[in-house]
Amino acid sequence: MPHRRIASSAPAKPGMRLRYALAGACLLALGAAAPAAELPAKGTDGWKLAGSLERHWTSNVLDSDYALPDWYTLLRGSLHRRWGDEDAYAALRTEFEASRHDTVTLEDDRALALSGEVFRRLSNGAELRGTLAYNAASTGDDVQIGPVVLGTRTTKQVAGAGLQVGFDLGDATSLILEAADNFEMVGRTHFQNDLLPASRLDPDRNRLQFSLRLTRTRGALAFGGSASALLESVEQLGSPPVALSFRQYGLRGEIAFAGKDGSALGLALGAEWLGDRDRLYSRVRPAWQVTFSKPLIDTLELRGSFIGRYESADSDDPLASWLRRGELEIAFKPRQELLFGAGLACQTKENLLFENKEHTRSLFAEAVYELGAPASLVFRVDYSRTFKTVIDIRQSTVDAFVGLRTKI
Repeated sequence: MPHRRIASSAPAKPGMRLRYALAGACLLALGAAAPAAELPAKGTDGWKLAGSLERHWTSNVLDSDYALPDWYTLLRGSLHRRWGDEDAYAALRTEFEASRHDTVTLEDDRALALSGEVFRRLSNGAELRGTLAYNAASTGDDVQIGPVVLGTRTTKQVAGAGLQVGFDLGDATSLILEAADNFEMVGRTHFQNDLLPASRLDPDRNRLQFSLRLTRTRGALAFGGSASALLESVEQLGSPPVALSFRQYGLRGEIAFAGKDGSALGLALGAEWLGDRDRLYSRVRPAWQVTFSKPLIDTLELRGSFIGRYESADSDDPLASWLRRGELEIAFKPRQELLFGAGLACQTKENLLFENKEHTRSLFAEAVYELGAPASLVFRVDYSRTFKTVIDIRQSTVDAFVGLRTKI
């Protein structure tokens, strides 16, 4: 389970700021059909560099029911710079990630991301924000043919653009409109030692997204509603096709509360409709997300979330899955330079067409020690178990690592 600190929200000030749509989106990630607004970060002059180097051991490097252990090294880094002030700025960012396995090198991955952003606050109370992004990745994987494991490598490129417009409607009310388009281009899959000819296994995709959010703030309370649309066009590949084009629409009511003690609660409740172009599936389901964070004492904090929604971006199904996931996490900071964290997660993915269900249970524990600006030392252990019902596959994985993180 990825360890992420749930952002806390704060009471919004009069006047619209895109940075606090529904009190900073109040902990609510509204799913693939509603692209989340990134906050205009407070920048400083000069380039900012961040990186991490981690040494991992995993009990299941192939991520399958055939558990094979291995060691690997993971390197991440980012470079960022912003020009301008809070009323108008431009920003550039680049990120990379690379993994190197000691033995099972077919699982090595590499990825690079480039993005640019411009922001402008107008005198009439409106705000504009535009983004351009490009990602490229080379992913190692495997296919199992009986007792034989055959390595594969696939390249993928994603180019996208987004536009966000916000309006101050007065009386602590804001309206935010967003549109984004992403083109995903997948290359041929190459097999280990060219034992099989290179083939197209994954289709190209285009994801067009729209969202609207209306928010009103009253002291520590923020409430409103949102509507979203996702139109995904998928290249016809294979017979039957490996993926289908579809449309997804969502409508939600949202409420958020931020307490003076640092506690926060967010609730989104609504419905989503999803249907494919070939009319194999068409259904409305409820959609929800509850998130909270609560300081128990000065050095102890409890955080959690529970979501239910359609999942189309990360699904083994040709169309999508019905996702339900709950997380609970506790953080303990006995000293300024030392942080302990632990958590658990339960997740169920129900394939819409394959009728397979994927049940996952995971635990994590970690310790972070600040070595002094700008470096920290991290030790973490993750454990997960996955059961896929129809194909009757059971996976169990332990991943442990020690890493060094730094910012310059």
